[in-house]
Amino acid sequence: NREGGVPLLIGLMGPSGGGKTFSALRLATGIQKVTGGDIYGIDTEARRMLHYADRFKFKHVEFGAPFGSLDYLAVISHVVKQGYRNVIIDSASHEHEGVGGYLETHATELARLGGDKKNNFTAWIKPARERRQLINGLLQLNANFIFCFRAKDKLKIIPGGNPVELGFMPIAGDEFVYEMTLSALLYPGARGVLDLLADAGLHRQAAPRPVRRDGDVRALQ
Repeated sequence: NREGGVPLLIGLMGPSGGGKTFSALRLATGIQKVTGGDIYGIDTEARRMLHYADRFKFKHVEFGAPFGSLDYLAVISHVVKQGYRNVIIDSASHEHEGVGGYLETHATELARLGGDKKNNFTAWIKPARERRQLINGLLQLNANFIFCFRAKDKLKIIPGGNPVELGFMPIAGDEFVYEMTLSALLYPGARGVLDLLADAGLHRQAAPRPVRRDGDVRALQ
């Protein structure tokens, strides 16, 4: 529905080489055929999205540091105000661990407060507030968004016990990933074959990796 459709928030997660950028452009092109509107790519990855400029039609902007939550909101809001309705953000993980991002903002705040561990909780107030501003701002924008998140294969250390495999987890705040309408994981070498994650990949312990056939898209159980 071109007029009354609900805007989408899609999260593509995976390690390097999983095909996030290419998949994001394919998804955006498919969405465009239904909703209309042009595609805009916000690129934090040293212009790597332009590798696919000969295969997809999209507007491109390079987005560099600082990668604070409000910096992301500013560039995304600017793009939407220009009339673009299908926006790719590659990568959104810089908002979490990049220069000026969530973790660095906390570290800066902690240093400003004297560096004492007793101020650790207080130092989270500013990055948490700014991330909430980003999320609330996104939810007010009438556009379809595809966020690419880097992912790491993580272990949970259990004192006195064996580590628990968590599988690939997105490099992002839980509250950010939670807002995604749809989330999908791309394993190394997936070549664009998605594993759909009902819970955005969070808190999935020792997730079994599905048997994959060429062209299949299989949901994890």
